[in-house]
Amino acid sequence: MSPRSSVTPVLASGAGSVVKLLVATLAFTGAYVGVEASRDASGESRANATAGAPVQTVSLSAEAVPVTTDAIPASGKLTVSAITGTQGCAKPYRVQSVIENADPEGVVSYGWRLERWSAAGKSWRVYMTSGSAFTGRSETVEWEPRIVDNPGWYRVKLSVDGGDTMLSEKFQVSC
Repeated sequence: MSPRSSVTPVLASGAGSVVKLLVATLAFTGAYVGVEASRDASGESRANATAGAPVQTVSLSAEAVPVTTDAIPASGKLTVSAITGTQGCAKPYRVQSVIENADPEGVVSYGWRLERWSAAGKSWRVYMTSGSAFTGRSETVEWEPRIVDNPGWYRVKLSVDGGDTMLSEKFQVSC
């Protein structure tokens, strides 16, 4: 059997898959465009479809509204909270703060540092870092570091360009 004859079936099956994917994509796109075209800009067709349906009134009480524990911190404060519902020794945390920008036209860059206490060195050592930036008057910034299989004492530092640094309370991770 020649090398060329052994490659031909592979190429043919690959080309067949590409053609099938192309046909499926075109069919989906055509169906989507057809549905969108059948609606007018005001949503009148949707309103006409539900015109005969009975109206059901729903009222909410204070007990029906879920209470969130992740309140947005005040400007200049840093909060750390464990994200619940995880199992094993992978511990995700949510860190939040509000950063004010004195110049809304300018860019504010900031960096996160998760630090772990080193008993041997008797100092805080960098464990994980991240950074970002934004424009505008103020921004609620959030970071979700994940600590896997490494129990100990941790804290988070948020450094904002211009010299402002916020430090969280220390917290313990255990498995």
